[in-house]
Amino acid sequence: MKAAILLVAVFCFLFFSSCDDDSSNNTSRQIYKYTGYDSSWNTIITGYLWIDLIDSVQVKGRWDFDLVGNGENLGPQIGKGKFEGTTNMLGTMSLNLNPEMIDNNVLLDGSLRLPYRFDGMWSYIGFPGQINWGRFEATQLH
Repeated sequence: MKAAILLVAVFCFLFFSSCDDDSSNNTSRQIYKYTGYDSSWNTIITGYLWIDLIDSVQVKGRWDFDLVGNGENLGPQIGKGKFEGTTNMLGTMSLNLNPEMIDNNVLLDGSLRLPYRFDGMWSYIGFPGQINWGRFEATQLH
């Protein structure tokens, strides 16, 4: 009986010591200051993107955007949420701000430019196709 208890205790110790909740050890964490523009380059959205995971293919993180200008048909990009996306060796990145939705999506498609910049086009997509679009710029904070 003592051996079984000792075995369970050692297993629990090894299991819980291997878990790492300290996100400060995640070297891929990046924070970007985001500005979204309508198709006429008027500022309509500001906020932040937090990239929590980025590797050679996959990107995951969070966003928090506020409406600051007059904009219609912007889709669900006001407020907070989680995003998922892809990146590649050519320096392009595509993010879906609403990955759990089948339609009603806001997509960010852009280029990672050195130093510390992500910019491109946002699109609001629904069942009928592209509903609205504009440009965006995101600058990494240090």
